[in-house]
Amino acid sequence: MDTQQLASARQVAFGSFRLDLTKRRLWRDGRIVPLTPKVFDTLAVLVLHRDQVVEKDELMKLVWPGSFVAEDNLTHNISVLRKALGDFSDPPEFILTISRRGYRFIASVTELRADSGEASAAPDTGDALEPKAKSSLGRWMGIFAAISLLAGLAILARAVLLAPAAPSALGPIRFVVNAPKGTTLVTGAVLSPDARHLAFVAADRSGTRCLWASDLDSAESRVVPLTEGASRPFWSPDGQRIGFFADGKLKKVGLGGDPPQTIASVGADVAGGSWSTNGLILFAERLSALYSVSAEGGTVTSVTRLDPSAQERRHRWPQFLPDGRHFLYFVVSASPDHSGTYVGSLDSAERGARLLDGTSSPAIYAQPGYLLYVHDRMLFAQPFDLTRLQLTGRPVAIVANVSPPRISDGAVLSAAAGGVLTFGGNGNAEHLVWFSRSGQSLGAIDTPTVLRNPTFSPDQRQLLGQSDEADRAGVWVVDLERGASTRIAADGAVPLWSPDGAHIAFTSGRTTGVDDIFVRPTAGRSEDSLLLRTMDTKHVHSWSLDGRYIVYVSTSPRQKLDLWLLPMFGDRQPIPFLQTPFNQKQGQVSPDGRWMAYASDESGAWEVYIQSFPVPGGKRTVSVGGGTEPQWRRDGRELFYLAADDTLMAVDVKPGETWQAGRPNALFRPRLSRTEVPRNHYAVAADGQRFVIDSVSDGDNQEPMTVLVNWPAALKR
Repeated sequence: MDTQQLASARQVAFGSFRLDLTKRRLWRDGRIVPLTPKVFDTLAVLVLHRDQVVEKDELMKLVWPGSFVAEDNLTHNISVLRKALGDFSDPPEFILTISRRGYRFIASVTELRADSGEASAAPDTGDALEPKAKSSLGRWMGIFAAISLLAGLAILARAVLLAPAAPSALGPIRFVVNAPKGTTLVTGAVLSPDARHLAFVAADRSGTRCLWASDLDSAESRVVPLTEGASRPFWSPDGQRIGFFADGKLKKVGLGGDPPQTIASVGADVAGGSWSTNGLILFAERLSALYSVSAEGGTVTSVTRLDPSAQERRHRWPQFLPDGRHFLYFVVSASPDHSGTYVGSLDSAERGARLLDGTSSPAIYAQPGYLLYVHDRMLFAQPFDLTRLQLTGRPVAIVANVSPPRISDGAVLSAAAGGVLTFGGNGNAEHLVWFSRSGQSLGAIDTPTVLRNPTFSPDQRQLLGQSDEADRAGVWVVDLERGASTRIAADGAVPLWSPDGAHIAFTSGRTTGVDDIFVRPTAGRSEDSLLLRTMDTKHVHSWSLDGRYIVYVSTSPRQKLDLWLLPMFGDRQPIPFLQTPFNQKQGQVSPDGRWMAYASDESGAWEVYIQSFPVPGGKRTVSVGGGTEPQWRRDGRELFYLAADDTLMAVDVKPGETWQAGRPNALFRPRLSRTEVPRNHYAVAADGQRFVIDSVSDGDNQEPMTVLVNWPAALKR
């Protein structure tokens, strides 16, 4: 942004908003409206050029000076800005879209004098403080004037926690914690029970994810050694150890520098854990229900069971209540009448009451007796009776414009002693984006929801994908020529085209709660047919070009990931292709039907291998230094895969009865979404010259982690 322009404009007002262009803050009715830096810049440019249409190219040059970014970054910023302004009317009140050109700010704008009463009414701290707390905050900030803003507010927060009288004098105090320099957030922050530390996962420039710990009293973050591949952190009750998941194992690590210890093998996909005062850990296996294990190790025990009659698909995000016997958890169901936050017990297999429906985020418990959750971008607190395990009062909104914690991955709510909570930490916006072979972004695909596991139709005119968003979950078809999207199975996942494009296969837990394989025609009657039902979870991965076999992965609490074949002829009895003590996944049959490419962790790291098909044999290693997600070019003369650092690799292949291939060549490294997917982050066009990739936006769009101190004071407003 042009700093002279900002300085000269100073402060302006429009509608119920006031924009301070010098201090880079937006207020509504005297309260701060949080905006990321680039979203703020987008608003500032539009306001400063309010008498004209700002062309898209010009707007991107002003917001991202000296950088090349895709147009979808701008689209995302405008969308976030509309939500912050509540600009959803038709016609809009503030931002008018000029088709194919750009945007214009259409609201009446009044410039304010720096010495006007209006200009001085807002607090200078940028935090939501009660008016009576301003003088106290001024004294605190005078003490810490020489300290950076983040560190100063963090120390102030600790002072509030340590001084019993302070909470009554101060309103809620908010500050942010950004990702450490050179990293990108993978999860939001989890507070230690004593509110002294944060734990979160961040990825460095190479894509390596590690556990980080941050001290709130010093605002310093440090990587926790030997925690590569970490996900889903949670704290021990004493706040001295962190539980997390990595390499298919549940682990724990202390803050003193000792190496992590393995507690149990739990599988590749998990969705949250909780550590009770009784030394028990409750965790969610991503594709199933809840399990428990002693924090010292031992037998893993089933705690909950999926209810097929309620079309339940997952039990996720457990949290122990203070008694260490009862817990909250979130049920994902194909039926809206059954999704939501429930209460459960270690002492009974009986399902507790549903406390909140699936339109709200997974709820957490917070002292002094509330459930916290996000609904319609508002963070609510609702009284909760720990004795009767019931909600007892009306919800109260305590923070506005909050991104909801995603059920599918790592953004979380967390609360600790002394009225401290954290929220946020969502990653950059995800899109399906076209890329050239050289890595140039060719534009995003417009979809109504984030779609994962993309796969092209045989004629390349349509795309299949799956959504995990609660209100838009299921299998979607995207018409690439018309830009239209249609949901075809609200309870489906991991979809796959038949070679002739006449059918779509997918998995669903609609009948038993365990993912079975279904198929439906793409034309005519849209009735699903059950292809395969077993007691194990299944995901379809490829369909041989001759139409004879569907390749799928099967797993259960008793086994690791194995590759199976489902014949589409004869009696259609499944055939094991690879069953080993290791994990095998992402099986892809070559176009000539002679080879199966797949990923395995048999070496201790994921690598791409090749074996003959349909009878395995002649195993060869394809990748060098790690690899997953193999994909074939339509003519079979090239095999692609993702290296350990997410670089897209290409291997030249000579079709024939014997395997002949060159060394892997690096194409480019996209910014992949950090969500773990069961099959693929990308799809290859038939000629191998373009790719659709589930990627995140470039630029400065990542939402920081937010810490709110003394949040109960917001209940009195």
